[in-house]
Amino acid sequence: MASHMAKVFYSRLTAKRAFRILLLFGIIAVTKFVVQSLILKRGFTHMNIHERVRNYDVPAIRKTSSKTPEETVSSMADNGYDRRICDRFNRPSNTTRLLDNLKGMSNIFVVDRLKLLFCYVPKVACTNWKRILMILQGDMGIEQKVNHMEVHERADNSLLTLAHLNPDDIKRVMGFTKIVFVRDPFARLLSAYRDKLEEAGRIDSDRFRARWSSKIANRSQQQSYDVTFKEFAGYIANPANTLDDGEEEHWRPIHRLCKPCDIAYDFVGRFEELERDVNYALNDVLHSNYTGGLINSTNFTNSSDSGLLTKYFSRLGPETIKGLYQRYQLDFELFGYRYPFPNETIDILAKNAERNADTQRKVSDT
Repeated sequence: MASHMAKVFYSRLTAKRAFRILLLFGIIAVTKFVVQSLILKRGFTHMNIHERVRNYDVPAIRKTSSKTPEETVSSMADNGYDRRICDRFNRPSNTTRLLDNLKGMSNIFVVDRLKLLFCYVPKVACTNWKRILMILQGDMGIEQKVNHMEVHERADNSLLTLAHLNPDDIKRVMGFTKIVFVRDPFARLLSAYRDKLEEAGRIDSDRFRARWSSKIANRSQQQSYDVTFKEFAGYIANPANTLDDGEEEHWRPIHRLCKPCDIAYDFVGRFEELERDVNYALNDVLHSNYTGGLINSTNFTNSSDSGLLTKYFSRLGPETIKGLYQRYQLDFELFGYRYPFPNETIDILAKNAERNADTQRKVSDT
């Protein structure tokens, strides 16, 4: 009898232990699920970029889209540019080429919380946009004050790009909303020069001048870090210079940075109407609740001013201007920008360039 009671007691004890163990495992599983759900909901807040890549799981394509990824890639965009122009430049849309080209691209942000692909273009309010995207993703407070350099550093550590994804995930996120902001190519080029190379005294510009003066101006660093706009424009206009260096994103054509011939962007905003188009993108395209506005540029160059543009380009010869236009021709035509110097003004620009050269020679002679 005693032996039977002992067996009953032991079996009940074992059952209680088993129940407690199962209950403990259940609590752990539920806790893990809740934590992961909160992290995903907050857009991977407080994770660095490496953790985000490791934990990234591409959300399904929006159910509102009836297109396959391939159809999305090769469809015609009617929101700010005409992709049929790409055919004239022998750049027809190609899904395979797209995936091959995008594997290493780091200019297109993937914001899964917004189902958004955003291509940032240096010298087209990209500091503002990086700040806005980090706020919307939950990585920065809307009242938080950070300087220009810190915005870029924090974006590098918090915003995913297509360069972080594998080809299958890249195909899937092609169903996201796709946005790019563009700018007049020559105004953007001048802005890059004035911001990065023209003047010394800022940490960012001094670093660029130290590195690029010898490459652009073909002089030793012991001589000078100074680079004239004529030297800079000549470097860009030379087709032998591929502009493949990472820092050359500041003057690399937009069609190379953002692949608009391969990606059907849903909205193309313009720097020339920045506040209007930023508000439209945030409110009408993304339907976000962002209310932070734009921050004033700390590197204001006024390079979109037509008078300033003419002043700098008048220092160039017609062949250099022609080379620059050929470099950016697809950007001009694809996004509907007008060539600022019609053929009849080329002679005027050439004469101004010759007059400037004569003046410099006279000064040097004296």
